[in-house]
Amino acid sequence: MAEKEFVAEVTIEYKPVLSDPEGSVIANDLMKRHGFESVQDVRTAKLLKVRLKASSREKAKELVERMCRELRLANPISQNYVIHIL
Repeated sequence: MAEKEFVAEVTIEYKPVLSDPEGSVIANDLMKRHGFESVQDVRTAKLLKVRLKASSREKAKELVERMCRELRLANPISQNYVIHIL
């Protein structure tokens, strides 16, 4: 089977039970300095876009999942990640 090109988006963010210092700073700035009182919370995330070749969408996801685990792209103790294959 010929390999196809895929783009994987990996979104990495702090687990919901942990504080997000950068998000807190942004939220405070929006609310206090710029008058966006309706803002309740801001959470930040990192987005990785990986272009790769694989025989199927499932194989592409498996490969990216392996990359995340072996390269520790996210800290499993404090972060979650979600993989979307486009």
